[in-house]
Amino acid sequence: MPLTELFPVVSQLSHQDKLRLIHFLLLAVAKEDGYELQTAETQTQENLLLKQLGATEAVVWSPHDAHGAAQTLSELLVVARQDGHP
Repeated sequence: MPLTELFPVVSQLSHQDKLRLIHFLLLAVAKEDGYELQTAETQTQENLLLKQLGATEAVVWSPHDAHGAAQTLSELLVVARQDGHP
């Protein structure tokens, strides 16, 4: 496939996929030049980390609608002012 045909396809890739493509090309060119930038051990470690991340449930907390937290903070501020703290 000519390079001119690849440009439109590459421009449609997501940001993350473009970074993966850059990484792939860097490793391929280095290998062609006789350099091994990524060892099998590094690849294994990365694969294990990716599997762990894939199996991990992300929990995101937001103070939005955390009325109990707001009330607790308000009460602490009242107590602090009563104790003479500005």
